[in-house]
Amino acid sequence: MSATFLVNFMRLALQKTGAERAMAADGNLSIVATVNLEQADLLSPQFTGIEVIRQALDEGEPIITNNAVMDPERAPVTNTSFSNLRVVVVIPAEEYGAVYLDQHIRMGVIPKEVVNRLWMVAEQAANNRQIDISPEELEALYRQVENL
Repeated sequence: MSATFLVNFMRLALQKTGAERAMAADGNLSIVATVNLEQADLLSPQFTGIEVIRQALDEGEPIITNNAVMDPERAPVTNTSFSNLRVVVVIPAEEYGAVYLDQHIRMGVIPKEVVNRLWMVAEQAANNRQIDISPEELEALYRQVENL
C-alpha cells in the first residue's frame, strides 16, 4: 500500500483514538511518518514501536499493550510504579504496514472497540486494494464500519 494510505490511516487513527503519538511503518518496517515522536524517542532503548509493529504484522492482528511489559509471562510480580508508562496500540494493514499509537497511561486506555473498527477499516481498504483512498473516504469507511 502506498505511503499516502498509511499516513492517511495514521491520521484517522489519531483522530479516533485521541492518542498522543503515532507512527506509520510500511511492511518492511521502514518508518513512513510520525506525529509527536522525535528522533531521540525512536532511538531510545525504551521505545518498542518497531518491535510491536513487527509482532502485529506477523500475527495479522492489532496489539494492545504497554511500553513496559511486552511479554505478560515476564511481568513483575510486585506493584511497580512507572513514571512513563504508556498504552500502546498497533493496527496492521495486511502486509502493507501498520500504524503505531501510544499515550501516557494517565490519559486512559484506548478502547478496544475503536481499535477493532480501525482494524476493520484497514482490512477493508487493503482487501479492496484501495491504495489511493482519500482521508474523506477513510472517514466514510470508518462511519460505515461504526454502524455495523
